[in-house]
Amino acid sequence: MMYLRSPVVTNSYRQRKITSGCIAFSLLTCFFLFNWTVYHSFYSTNSSSINPLPSEKIPIYQQSPDWFAHWIRWRNFNPGLATQRPESPRFDIVYTWVNGSDTKLQRIKQEYQSRSPLFAQVDSKDAEKVTAKRFRDLDELRYSVRSVADYAKDMHRYVYLLTTEVDADQDQGQVPNWLDLDQDTIRPIHHKTIFQNTSHLPSFNSMAIESQMHRIPGLSDIFFYLNDDVFLGTNISPSDVWTPLYGFVFHMAGSLLVPPTIRPIEKDPLNIGEWSSLQYSNYLLSQRFGQRYRAYLAHIPHVLSVSILNEIHAEWPEELDRTSSHRFRGEGEARDVQSSFLMAHYVMEKLRETQLESYWFHRLDENKNGVLDWNERKRLILLVEDWNRNEQLPDALKEHHSRPTMLTDHADILSKAGLPLSGSTIYRLAGLDGYPFLLKNANTSQTIPLEPVVSADGKPLQPQIPYKGYEQPGVRTCKLDLAFCFGNEFLSPVVTSIPVSQAREIFQRLAFNEFHCGDCLLEILTQHPEAGISEWMPSDEESEAFKEVVRKVQRYNYILSTSDYSFFALYNVAKAKANIANLMKYRNSKAFFCINDDIGDNPTLQSEIQYIFSDFLHQRFPNPSPWEKS
Repeated sequence: MMYLRSPVVTNSYRQRKITSGCIAFSLLTCFFLFNWTVYHSFYSTNSSSINPLPSEKIPIYQQSPDWFAHWIRWRNFNPGLATQRPESPRFDIVYTWVNGSDTKLQRIKQEYQSRSPLFAQVDSKDAEKVTAKRFRDLDELRYSVRSVADYAKDMHRYVYLLTTEVDADQDQGQVPNWLDLDQDTIRPIHHKTIFQNTSHLPSFNSMAIESQMHRIPGLSDIFFYLNDDVFLGTNISPSDVWTPLYGFVFHMAGSLLVPPTIRPIEKDPLNIGEWSSLQYSNYLLSQRFGQRYRAYLAHIPHVLSVSILNEIHAEWPEELDRTSSHRFRGEGEARDVQSSFLMAHYVMEKLRETQLESYWFHRLDENKNGVLDWNERKRLILLVEDWNRNEQLPDALKEHHSRPTMLTDHADILSKAGLPLSGSTIYRLAGLDGYPFLLKNANTSQTIPLEPVVSADGKPLQPQIPYKGYEQPGVRTCKLDLAFCFGNEFLSPVVTSIPVSQAREIFQRLAFNEFHCGDCLLEILTQHPEAGISEWMPSDEESEAFKEVVRKVQRYNYILSTSDYSFFALYNVAKAKANIANLMKYRNSKAFFCINDDIGDNPTLQSEIQYIFSDFLHQRFPNPSPWEKS
């Protein structure tokens, strides 16, 4: 059982805690089979032609929405809905692919490179040598698709291949020469089908293409996105992607942090990599949600949502339109949106925002008039003071409680719900248990710096060090400075009421401007000894506010996870052999792997490495997929 810290409590409070613990224990001993007909209709009609929310596609949910509220509030299923277990959900899979070895495409690319101001300062031959590896076809797609057929055959619905046109007059698009076009479940989609502004075509920028891929006609709302150099290595199931109980399954590299500032422009445009787009994306997130360093998204298949990407396009329409217009990576001062990174962190921030807003406007403001009177503020002040006192005690003296996390017994819950874990993914932390990347030892009495700070010995230090995504709530701690985060007027009993506009300003400050204040407040609320999640939700379950919060939580729910995966580049014969041998040695444990083409402009080297790589792919995935020509 996970033990979490709680504020110091009175004797009567302890008695109530014991009573609620018994209730929680009773609830946790009763798991009921979940009514999967709630979701079956969602997956059978899961098309993006209208782009409704997942909950809006579930007729039974509209009639009886209590199941999700009951789940997130008590971590248990509603027994009235536990009657049937239908088929497992299926998602569409999307690939971006281009055959850069096609001479027609090479001529088109060279023509547009000659027009681009990005390449004006670069010798055309040098540009071609450096960019060739970004487009070269090593037959990766055939084997990546085989990996899907081998390891995700019971999970996918359709496979979409986003391809470019090489002859616009004849409407001729690239199609892999091995692809059997008579197979209906794999569908080539030309870029002109998805680009909202077709004047941006042809595009040779993966980030521009990714910014438009949610416009594939009929695409399932939840979909799985792979580059053609990404492969599945072990069996995966819906629980590796998204479940209605736990939401999106994100893989974050918490030790690799993306700064919230725009990256300086590279002097050599040929050196522009993914970090320019990552930092620009985090810059956009930071303007909206607070200037924090955000975790890198692991280079494996990414889970995305059509409806949430539409929401993101509504939030940043100009920025995404400019990304679409950049034919080559680095155009427009390299200010491209990285869609997968942006969406993952957008979801995380929207859940956090939902939790904090729900508490501030529906629990703290008890009479719902928008004004914060002294009694309302006093309850929060006492809660924080109790928490701070408890956090200052030695570990042996701290008050602990046994409220379970959202992931307590999750394997058993998923199994009983018909969504067993595949073994390829380990669930680490649920967003409903607090913001995962709470800063360690954050000083909530001052603004968190953005630039690296200098240590006593003169070494630059990362200014923001968060907890890792696998560090559990029980080991997380923070101290909330009431004066800095809320202001002196909020703390003064002489101020009988805080008006609506000022209350909103205080919320904006602690939730976003001084985000570490909001993180700590959320930690205090979610680790509440009795209520936990219920501490920040509206009290009246029949109210429209409660239903709206439940809808948002369902939409933005997520967990952080880890999988065994590998990423390496092909650039050296010895390294290629060693890395490939390692993959074969651990072939039964590597859930995902990405092999990047970074082979230099050396025909002999290219030939040697391509032979090694081709032999590996054939050994690793020897069985043709159902979509290959016989």
